[in-house]
Amino acid sequence: MSGADRLLDEAYDIGQREYDCLLEGDVDQAEGLAKERGRLIQEALSGRPGEPLDLFVEKLKRLSSLQGALTEEAKRLHASIKADLLRLRQENRRITGYQSATRFTPLASTFLNKRG
Repeated sequence: MSGADRLLDEAYDIGQREYDCLLEGDVDQAEGLAKERGRLIQEALSGRPGEPLDLFVEKLKRLSSLQGALTEEAKRLHASIKADLLRLRQENRRITGYQSATRFTPLASTFLNKRG
C-alpha cells in the first residue's frame, strides 16, 4: 500500500471518529478532526496512488459517502441548536414580560404630600 492509499484510509478512520463526535455533540473535537482529515486528503491527492486507479477511486467514493453522512449529521445538529436558541429566546421574552408586569412603582410618593 502506497503513502497516498494509506493516507486515504487514515482520513476515513478520522472521518469515522469525527462522525462519532458529532453524534455526541462534541463540535470542538469534530472540528479538529475535520481539519486533520482535510489535510490528509489534500496530501493523498497530491501524491500518486500505489494501488490500481480503480481502488483509489473506490476509496475516494467511500470518503465521499462519509462526507455526505457528516454533512447530514452537522445539519441535524445545527437545526437542533437553532431550535434550542429559538426556544430560549421565547422563554427569555416570557420571563421579561413577567418581570415588567410585577414591577411595582409606588404611586403615593409622587402624588401625596408627605407633610400632611
